[in-house]
This record gives sequence, structure tokens and C-alpha cells, in this order.
Amino acid sequence: MPDSDAPLEGKYELQFKKHFEEIDELALTVLKSHLIMESAIDNIIRLVFFHPNLVLDARVSFFMKVQMVRAYALHENEMTIWKLILAISELRNEIAHSLEGAKRETRVASLRKLYLSEAPDLADRHKDYPDHLIVVFASSLCTGFLGEMEQDLTFLRKHIDSIAVRSVPKNKDGTPKKKK
Repeated sequence: MPDSDAPLEGKYELQFKKHFEEIDELALTVLKSHLIMESAIDNIIRLVFFHPNLVLDARVSFFMKVQMVRAYALHENEMTIWKLILAISELRNEIAHSLEGAKRETRVASLRKLYLSEAPDLADRHKDYPDHLIVVFASSLCTGFLGEMEQDLTFLRKHIDSIAVRSVPKNKDGTPKKKK
């Protein structure tokens, strides 16, 4: 190696040391929370589509999945909790793609503000909580909302499936007839 490259020696070693000496609680919390929320959204997609793998295998973005689920919400489509779900996703993207993003603090502040407005009865108690706890509470609130939606859609899906069972033409052995 030429001598001009000498200052680069250890550059990445220093980055590893800097970023792995301590656990970033916020990053860990955001990434895990996002995974849990995405699994809830994927469960809803499995309920609302007859062939959900066409969506899930298409590598659709989280934003698009949220919009699909939101479009299926009967009256909840305009609720502000969707903004909180997307704020968590934006923070996740910032953390996943930048170790020291300048936007991180701005996104955390936005998420905090949205969470405190979404849970006004908890705002006074939670306003000074550390960022990673705000993310936990915000994601829990969002996942609870998605869980209720999933429960409602499970009930609806059972009715749709019972109609489908009665209306699908069958062979003599009871199996569904295939289209030719």
C-alpha cells in the first residue's frame, strides 16, 4: 500500500469500536418495535387479501403496506395513529441507513409529539421519559390499534369465507371445481 493511504488504516476498526462499545437502546428498540408492527400489518394483509402472498412476496415497502391496510379500515382510515405508525417507520429508516443521522433527533422529537398527542391521558406522566421508552409506548399503542383491527377483520373474514364456501361450485367429491 502507498504511504498516502496510511491515515485510513484502522478507519473501519474505529467505527466498529465506536458503534459496538455500547448498545444503542434507541436503535434496538426502534428496530424491534418496527418488526413487531410490520408483523401485525402483514397479518392484516393476510386477512384482507384472498392471495396475500402476491402482496407479501412482492417486496412492497412498509409505507405501501400501511396504506393498503389503512385503505381497508372502515372508519379508522383518517385517525392520526397512522401518522404515528409512519413516524416510527421513518425513524427506523433513519437508524437503519445512517449510524449518526442528523435527522434522528428531529424524527424522535416528532414521534414523541405524535405519541403524546395520541395518548393525552398519559402525556404528563410520559413527557420526560427517555426516547427509547417513548418508542416502546408509541409502538405498543400502534400495535394495540393494529391488533384490534386484526381482530375485527378476522371476524369479517370468517363471514366472507363462509359465503365463499357456499358459492363456490364443487365437484361430486366436495372439492372446489377448477376453472378451465
